[in-house]
Amino acid sequence: MKITIRVLNRDFQMDCAPQEQRRVEDLAKTLDARLAGFTGDAEGMRRLVLTSLALLDEVQATRAALARAHGEVERLNDMVAEARLETAEGAAPLAAFRIQGAA
Repeated sequence: MKITIRVLNRDFQMDCAPQEQRRVEDLAKTLDARLAGFTGDAEGMRRLVLTSLALLDEVQATRAALARAHGEVERLNDMVAEARLETAEGAAPLAAFRIQGAA
């Protein structure tokens, strides 16, 4: 689908999937705030906007992946700590165990 985004008081049309429309519009708002005061020719501006949107998308996707990875590391750390506790609780009875008849 075609959408229109506004950056630096200029409208730009671009194609995107319907489910990506809001994300692209949010990226465009972020870009507009970061580029305040920039001037340039129309084609240069178009390339700048498209490149910047792609880079912002990559940054946000990387941040989301990093947050997911961090959550997974925390989950695994919790599992390790729980396993250590279970092992420690099970080791105490074994330490007290003696084989009868052993000299």
